[in-house]
Amino acid sequence: MQTILITGANRGIGLALMRQLLQDDARIFATCRAPERADALNELAQQRPERATVLQLDVNDEASIESAVASVAAKTDALDLLVNNAGIGGDDSGRILGQLTSDEVSHVIRTNAVSPLILTQACQKLLKNGDNPRVVMISSGLGSLQRTGGTSYAYRMSKAAMNMAARVLAFDSAMTGITTVTMNPGWVQTDMGGPSAALKPEESGSALRTLIKRLTPADNGKFFQYDGSELPW
Repeated sequence: MQTILITGANRGIGLALMRQLLQDDARIFATCRAPERADALNELAQQRPERATVLQLDVNDEASIESAVASVAAKTDALDLLVNNAGIGGDDSGRILGQLTSDEVSHVIRTNAVSPLILTQACQKLLKNGDNPRVVMISSGLGSLQRTGGTSYAYRMSKAAMNMAARVLAFDSAMTGITTVTMNPGWVQTDMGGPSAALKPEESGSALRTLIKRLTPADNGKFFQYDGSELPW
């Protein structure tokens, strides 16, 4: 049975991916900032109590990271898959030139890039004990330096930084044996993507599940589109 930790599992892509992965032989630790308000996640976990555990985790709080990882370690000595999905888009003070503030830009970069790195570090020992251990960073095509377009400064910068973190992790000797990749889930109908997006969360989640299941060490350090094609950095 695979042991999996997913961040930001209370809605959108994270919740859809959790639903998908529960179809496999997997035990899932699903995290979010406020479990008491995560009705859909709690309902899903209650349907599969032997397979799903909901944990509180604020990725921007290192004490919260330590607590969540300790809770996982109390139940298992190995982690086979870490999905760093939690993220934010930010408001106009991180998007629009003329309205940018250093606080908002820094907040988005910390949430989307720095915090996933710190969580991965905290999970390193558990991942080392895993079976075909993998770290998946849920990134965005907007993080590619070859993608053109104005606005969304903080979000684009944060996803480019996440991509770099994944590349460094992939070739860090301390992570030997652990496959680290980034994935673009596509333009998805979430709170961030909006109702006009091309994909429903279930479609993206299903595609990501298929891609995750086929990952091997040969994929280490790659940047994937949800359909399995590679993306330019």
